[in-house]
Amino acid sequence: MAKADSLGASLMPNPALSVQYAQLPSQLPKPGGLSPNFGQWQISLMQTVDLVGVRQRRIDVAKQSQHAASELYNTTLQQVLADAAARWIELWSAERRRAVLARAVASADSLVSINRIRLRSQAIAAPDVWRAEMLASQYRLQQLQTDQQIRSALRALQFAIGTDDSLTTTQVELNLPIEDLPLQAWIERALAHRADYQLAKASLNVADANVALQDALGAPNPDVGFIGIQQQGYAFLGVGISYPIPLLNRNEGERQKAQLSLEQARANIELTIRQIRTEVTIAYEAYRTAQGALAQARTVLSKASDVLATVQLAYLKGSTPIVDLLEAQRSWYETEQAYYDALTEYWRSVIGLLAASGQLSTLAEE
Repeated sequence: MAKADSLGASLMPNPALSVQYAQLPSQLPKPGGLSPNFGQWQISLMQTVDLVGVRQRRIDVAKQSQHAASELYNTTLQQVLADAAARWIELWSAERRRAVLARAVASADSLVSINRIRLRSQAIAAPDVWRAEMLASQYRLQQLQTDQQIRSALRALQFAIGTDDSLTTTQVELNLPIEDLPLQAWIERALAHRADYQLAKASLNVADANVALQDALGAPNPDVGFIGIQQQGYAFLGVGISYPIPLLNRNEGERQKAQLSLEQARANIELTIRQIRTEVTIAYEAYRTAQGALAQARTVLSKASDVLATVQLAYLKGSTPIVDLLEAQRSWYETEQAYYDALTEYWRSVIGLLAASGQLSTLAEE
C-alpha cells in the first residue's frame, strides 16, 4: 500500500485539452451555416507548472510514509515475538513441573510398596502405609492439574505462532545469550533497536514532510499552454496562462492541521522515550532479582536432595519415624518446584529484558 502511494505521488499531472465551438444563431438555418466562416473554433492545451515543488514534496511524504509503514510492521513483529516467547516459557515451565511431579509420584509409590512389605512383616503399623498412600494421591492430583496447565499453555502457544502442530519443550533446554551490561547500556540498545521508537521517529518525519507539502499547496501553480482559434475564416495561434489568485483560500486549514500533527509527533517521541526507559528499567531490575533468586535456589536444591536421601536411609533402617521421611519428601518436592519456579522467572525476565531492549527480532533472525 505504501509503495503504491509512493508511485502515485511521483506521477506528473496530465495536460488538459479543451475544445470549444461557437456559432452565430442567425446563420444556422442558412446553407453553409456550420462552416468556419460563420463560427468560431477554439482549442487549448494546458499543462500545470509546478513552481513550488508540490510533486517533490508529495514524493517525500510518500517515502516517509513507506518507511513508517515498514517500522509499523517491525513493531508488530516484535510484539508477536515477545508474546510467542512468553507462551513458550509457560509451556516449558508447566512441562518441567510435570517432570518433577513424575519423580515425586515414583518416589511416593516406591515408599508405598516398601511400607506394604514392611507391614506384612509387622515392621511398621498400618498408618505408616496410609500416610504414604495419601502423599502419593496428593501428587497424582497435582499431576492432573499440571496436565491441564500444559494443555492450556500448548493451545496458547499454537495460537501465538499460528500452527496446529504438536509442540513440546521436553527435549529443549533454554539457552538465550544475554550480556552482562549496566542499565544505561540496555536503554541505549533499546533506543537503537526498539521498533516503536523508530516508528515514532518515522511518524515525525512524515508529519514534517506533510507540513512542507501543505505549505506548498497553499501557493497556487499556473497552467500554461498553447491556444488555437479559428474565427470567421481566420486562424489565430497563441499561448495562454491561467493563474489562481490566492485571495480566499491559501490552504490555511490543512496547514494548521499539519502543524498540529507535527507537534503531536514531537510529543509522542518524548513519551516513547520515557516509556522505553521505564520498561527497560523495570525489566532490568526484574532480571537482576530473578538472577539472584535463581542462584539462591540452586544452593538449596542440592541440600534438599541430600537431606531426603539421608532420611530415606534412616527410615529403612528403622532409626527415624515415617513423619520425618514424609516431611523430607515434601521439603524436597517444594524445593524442586521452587527451583523451577525461580528458573522460569529467570527466563521470563530474560525474555522481558530482550523484548524491552528490542533484541528479540535480532535473535529470531539469527
